Amino acid sequence: MGSKLSPLLANVFMSDFEVELQQEKLFPRVWRRYVDDIFAVVKERYLSQVLDLLNAQHESIKFTLEKEVDGKLPFLDLMISKTEENRLKYAIYRKPTSTDRYITSDSHHFGAQQQAAFHSMAHRLYNIPMEREDFVEERNKIHRAGELNGYNREFVDKILRKHERKKHRRNATTLKPEKEEVKRISLPFYPKISNPIHATLEHHGYQVVYKSSNTLKDLLCNLKDKVPADEKSGIYQIPCQNCPAVYIGQTRRKFKIRLREHKHAVENKRTNESSVAVHTTHLDHAADWENAKLVKNVRKSTQLNAWESMYIATANRPLMNEDDAPIQSPLFNLTKLRIQ
Repeated sequence: MGSKLSPLLANVFMSDFEVELQQEKLFPRVWRRYVDDIFAVVKERYLSQVLDLLNAQHESIKFTLEKEVDGKLPFLDLMISKTEENRLKYAIYRKPTSTDRYITSDSHHFGAQQQAAFHSMAHRLYNIPMEREDFVEERNKIHRAGELNGYNREFVDKILRKHERKKHRRNATTLKPEKEEVKRISLPFYPKISNPIHATLEHHGYQVVYKSSNTLKDLLCNLKDKVPADEKSGIYQIPCQNCPAVYIGQTRRKFKIRLREHKHAVENKRTNESSVAVHTTHLDHAADWENAKLVKNVRKSTQLNAWESMYIATANRPLMNEDDAPIQSPLFNLTKLRIQ
C-alpha cells in the first residue's frame, strides 16, 4: 500500500522471514505465499503451535488464520476444495460483497480499458484447472457480468474465443515464438485527436497505449503547497502593448527568470537575444509585461518542443517569433486549443 516500493519490500522481508522459519521443525511442508497471503497445509493438532511460532518471529508481525469449512477454503480469487479422493480442486471465488460492476459500455474509456476486466476473467477461466461444471458456471458468470455492464454477448464471446485459441496454441506445441521488440508510445485519450494519431503511429510500427489524464487525485485534492505560476517551467506568452502580436516561447527554468532575461534584452535593445526585443526595437512598440504569463506548465523537458509547437500552430493572432515552431505537423490543427 502507498509507495511503489511497498510490494518489493514486503517480498524481501517475507523471504528472509521464511528462510529463518525453515530451520524450525514445525514449518509447514506446503507453504504458498502471494505477498502477505499464505496457503499452508498443517496437521490440525499442530495448528496452534504453528501459529504461535509464526507470531514469535517478529514483534510487529502478527498472523491470523482461516481454517477450511466443509473442506473448502478461499485463497485470493480461488475456492480450494478437497475431494473424496483427497485431491484439491479449484473454482473461482468472489467475495460476498462483489457486485460484478466494471467499466460500463457507455463510459468515456478507450476499448482496451473497457475490455481489461473481461480479459482478466477469461484468462483466469482458461488457465485455472477446473471441473467441467465449475468451468461452465464461471463462463456463465462472465456473460452475466457483461450484460450487467451493458455489453452484448458477442463482445464477451469474442474475448473468450481469443483466450481459448491462445490456450490451444500454447498446448499444441512446446516451441516458444520469438518475441519481437515492441515500440510503444503512451498518449492521453481524446478520441478526436487520439484516433488519427493512433492510425498514423501504427502504420509506422508503433504500438499506442492510452493513459487517463483526469484522475480522482487530480480532481479532488492537491497534497502539496501550490507553486506560483512564475516559479514553474513550460510554455509562456508575452503580448505587445501596441498591437495584437504575441511571443510564444518555452523555458526549462522558472518562468520569472526567463521573463527577466527578455526584459533586459528589450531594455538594452539586444535583438540577438530575444525576438521580443526585435519586435519592440524595430517597430518602437512596448512589451506588455503585466500580461505576460505561463500558459502551460510542462515538467518534462522532452515535451517542451511539442507543446510549444502546438501553441504556435494554434495561435489566432500575429506572432513575434522569428523562427518556425520546432515541430511541423498538421496534427496540431486537430486540437481545439487556441491562444487568445
